[in-house]
Amino acid sequence: AASELYKRQVEVVARATFNASRIFPLFHDRGTLNVGAPADVAVLEVREGAFEFVDNYGNTRTGRQRLFPSETVLGGERVPRA
Repeated sequence: AASELYKRQVEVVARATFNASRIFPLFHDRGTLNVGAPADVAVLEVREGAFEFVDNYGNTRTGRQRLFPSETVLGGERVPRA
């Protein structure tokens, strides 16, 4: 069960990063941590609890885990939290 959850988390992150970089020309050089690539990174934290998610059609679903932003790096520089 834990390995299946991990696989789903990896898929979510890939859809929000690598896949987006392939679809939108503006982000063609993003979605990778290769040497020489722009250092734009979002570090996410998994939190446990009861979270309500709403889709584009207004449907709700309750989940046990949610990703929260923890750190952000833009152009190789850490962005201070507001």
